[in-house]
Amino acid sequence: MLKKPLGWSLILLAVLASRLPAQDIPSFGGTWDTTFGVMTLTQDGTKVKGSYSFDGTLSTIEGTVDKGKYTFTYEEAAAKGEGWFQISADGKTFKGQWREVGTKEWSEWVGTRQAVAASKGGFDGLWESSYGRMRLVVEGTTVRGSYAYAAGSNITGKVEDKKMTFTYTEPDVQGEGWFELNPDGKSFKGKWKEKGKTQWSDWVGKRVEPVAGRVWLGIIEANWEKDLSEPEYNFGSMLRAFFTRAPLVQVRHRFFSDEASLRKWASEIAYLAEPVVISLSTHGSSKGASVNGRNIGGEVLADCLKYSSNVKLLHFSACEMMKDSLAVEMCKKLEKDAPFPISGYTTSVDWAASAVIEFMYFDLVLCRGMAPAAASKELVKLMPFAGDKNLPGAPFPSAGFKIVTPEKK
Repeated sequence: MLKKPLGWSLILLAVLASRLPAQDIPSFGGTWDTTFGVMTLTQDGTKVKGSYSFDGTLSTIEGTVDKGKYTFTYEEAAAKGEGWFQISADGKTFKGQWREVGTKEWSEWVGTRQAVAASKGGFDGLWESSYGRMRLVVEGTTVRGSYAYAAGSNITGKVEDKKMTFTYTEPDVQGEGWFELNPDGKSFKGKWKEKGKTQWSDWVGKRVEPVAGRVWLGIIEANWEKDLSEPEYNFGSMLRAFFTRAPLVQVRHRFFSDEASLRKWASEIAYLAEPVVISLSTHGSSKGASVNGRNIGGEVLADCLKYSSNVKLLHFSACEMMKDSLAVEMCKKLEKDAPFPISGYTTSVDWAASAVIEFMYFDLVLCRGMAPAAASKELVKLMPFAGDKNLPGAPFPSAGFKIVTPEKK
């Protein structure tokens, strides 16, 4: 038998290889948690572009992909540069490097893809409606939620195809109604009537879309002064001034004096479209927040935030609220509806210490795009007195900073 020349064998192997299906390389499209904040990318063929939130501003990135390697240029408020990302085989992470224009040294830039939430149904989400903003949660065919009318009202119902039938409860009245979702899923129209009445009225709504890169710092603060003889003090004004430099960080500051006013402002958090960090600034103890000599426990706080799936972090800017199990019990109550981490202090923390800790902590989360758990670790590295160990000769005792995260299912 004649042997085929080696050259023909190589050609045959090349032809066969060319006919094998090409290995699918994951797309860079999606949302990523990265070294420099949350980044959203879209991929069209080999072209990739997007933006990332860093230092409280939105920066742009664009480039091309070849065999899983994304070569790009970026532009920030005060700098430009170049870099590359190499995506992992499973498409869940990337690693890469960047450098500023005019420099030779490269630095690391890595990312992890954010999980895509499963769709719960067309009515799920935030709506601007005839009776204020409304947050709906869909579980199978069941719908429940709240809307802002009359300082907070509740709604429950069922979904069948594009129609939702419901009952509503406001502070003084109850009733029923229905919504019908438009084909594009961006609006609905419907009717409602009060219990015992026959007249129907219109109720329409439009989906609220989040603004790219925007995050919120919601400061809910107790009045610290006991009487007119004491000078005025509030921490919220300091935080507002500090984050003025970060246009993507929207600060809202409200005061509470009792349970009713705390419920009002805390329940409003659910009606914001973007991620929210909450700072509850008050006197406190292991039993809860203290205002005007009365205690507000964790069960009240959990009830206020049960529809706030947009909360990124709840921080107790208060003494000793992380000392025992209050935060753990809150996480258990909220794990189904609004799972988010809770942080604070186990000690009677010094005012100055808590102020500088929280300036850094909130900056890491809001401006640097770090997850709260990662930011808490970085915080203790940068400011060791924030932890639970006293430093020899330090002017501040340890603050006992602690974070509790929801259990992963």
